[in-house]
Amino acid sequence: MKKIITLAFVFLSTCIVFGQSKTLIFYPVSNSAQAKVLFDDAQSKKRSLDTTSTPTKINETNLKSYNAVVFLNTSVNALSFQQSAELQRFLQAGGGFVGVGGAIEKNYKWLWYNKMIGGVLAESQFSDKVQLSLITNASIGKSELPPLWKIDDKPLVMSSVPVRCKPVLLDVMGKTWAWYYTTEEGGKMFYTALGGEFSAFQNPNLLSHIWSGIEEVSAKSLPDYAKIADTALPSESSFLKVTLSDNLENPLALATLPTRSVVWVEQNGKVKIFEAQKRKTNQIGKIDATNLKAIKLDPEFAENGYVYTFSETAANEYKIGRMQLVGDSIATMSDFSSQSATPLSKNITYEFDKYSNEAYRLPKYFAGKTFRFDNEQGFVVETLDEDGNVKNVEPFLSNTRFDFIKDMAFGVDGELYLLENNRLSKIDYAEKNRKPIAVASADILYGNTPLKVKLSSEGSVDYDSKDRLSFEWSIIGTTTVKIKEKNPEYTFSKVGIYEVKLKVTDSQGESAETSLKIRVNKPTPKKR
Repeated sequence: MKKIITLAFVFLSTCIVFGQSKTLIFYPVSNSAQAKVLFDDAQSKKRSLDTTSTPTKINETNLKSYNAVVFLNTSVNALSFQQSAELQRFLQAGGGFVGVGGAIEKNYKWLWYNKMIGGVLAESQFSDKVQLSLITNASIGKSELPPLWKIDDKPLVMSSVPVRCKPVLLDVMGKTWAWYYTTEEGGKMFYTALGGEFSAFQNPNLLSHIWSGIEEVSAKSLPDYAKIADTALPSESSFLKVTLSDNLENPLALATLPTRSVVWVEQNGKVKIFEAQKRKTNQIGKIDATNLKAIKLDPEFAENGYVYTFSETAANEYKIGRMQLVGDSIATMSDFSSQSATPLSKNITYEFDKYSNEAYRLPKYFAGKTFRFDNEQGFVVETLDEDGNVKNVEPFLSNTRFDFIKDMAFGVDGELYLLENNRLSKIDYAEKNRKPIAVASADILYGNTPLKVKLSSEGSVDYDSKDRLSFEWSIIGTTTVKIKEKNPEYTFSKVGIYEVKLKVTDSQGESAETSLKIRVNKPTPKKR
């Protein structure tokens, strides 16, 4: 006989867990009676059973020991988004799901769960307990049910059930009260609208009904998490929002450059660039920004330096401007009109494999997902199917404050760049320590000997707030001089071209280097 290992949860409305050798029950007062009946029944039938009311138990470490998860009169809304994602991964790994009674609701924070459980609640529900006459429509599991049975309960009423479902219980009018099917991820699910009243748990047919569902969805082997490696929702603590430039003047749209710099246009028409290497912001031009909707790089930007602006003049009609960037300035500007049937979407899709060599790219979990921001939902990530339909919507960095995102784009580093109301920022990701960023400058880069130079590490930064930085300058000529100061002064007494390196090291031992050249000429001859 197949051994069943199942996990169910008892939250504010209950959850039950069936496990191999553990017997642990946590339950709220409101559902303690139902939980006890199921526990006693499991023991009498020598079935393994664990119970918990702790949402943090919904994680890979715990779930990988179970074949099925049973939600007893509680839905995914009892979980955090992190835990909801873990439930989804459990089914993707081959686990089974059983929902009983209140496991179904009208609205969910996790759209995937709504699609997975499938049924839609009717507007009108029973106000009192009723007696149902039920027809056993399908033979599932090994627990037997009579072909016709009655139960006193207050079941949930559905307006529709998923077309892919296999009905398990029907009433004499043909209405479906329980169903099961194989999910898109390959796991199995079973749901019954019964079990809302304690009286229903006194009916042995209900217990057999629930057990048959558990048996049906429980695979012979434990979930295989190896096949869904790198798909776990990462902890928000591994993300960092970094302000690159602030005090902007109502920015409208941005584009990220191959040099890791960022160019954007503000409402007043100013075109600005954040130079990544110097970590400085400069105005490089001015355009007519009336009704500006987007700016895009030319596909051959590396060769021609063209940046296009799209200003809407009517529905599907745009005035398209073209700027040519040369270095850190605009060389030429022109514009022309065009009619376009292609909407300029603010949604962007993350191409994970495109950034394979980047240290702080977003994790694989977001591969192929679309990022979007609006006033109602905030910052969200959408999972789309092959036809572009939304399969799931989840919040992105729900504990991080964003000041109305105007535009966003991925940079060549795989990090997400954002224009907010008055700042340019980016989101990077690191499971461990981030390397510091080294920025070196000098008040003078060439002159006659003796040349006194003030060196500066201003702009060097470590985005891990707990890290402390140390600085080491190397002045390389015929010999090498090392100076362990943040902003030293040094006098060059010999003619030559010197390489000046700055090494910045954080308290975890991670370091970054940068360098600049200083040319020292012969002294000016004295006049006789």
